[in-house]
Amino acid sequence: MAEFTEDDLLYDDYEKTTTASDDPKYIGKKDRDRVNKKELYEVKDFCNAFLKKHNLEKKGSFQKVEELIRLPEASKIVMRDELIKFVEKHWK
Repeated sequence: MAEFTEDDLLYDDYEKTTTASDDPKYIGKKDRDRVNKKELYEVKDFCNAFLKKHNLEKKGSFQKVEELIRLPEASKIVMRDELIKFVEKHWK
């Protein structure tokens, strides 16, 4: 299974470091449960994890996940499981 990198993302407006409200030293339940869609590494990891879960391997699929989580309807979704369900629901 391919692991896509930040260079494969469509958008380049992500924070390359943690945002002010995120503690880079904290890796725990909160980080596993939530996705900060402003942080490059979290978006990349979420997209790769979604592809792995659904046995998808194409760069276009990686970028489609990125596009879906940027939709206005997804803007308030921060919980990982809810975001996964949103992408699954809107996948065409």
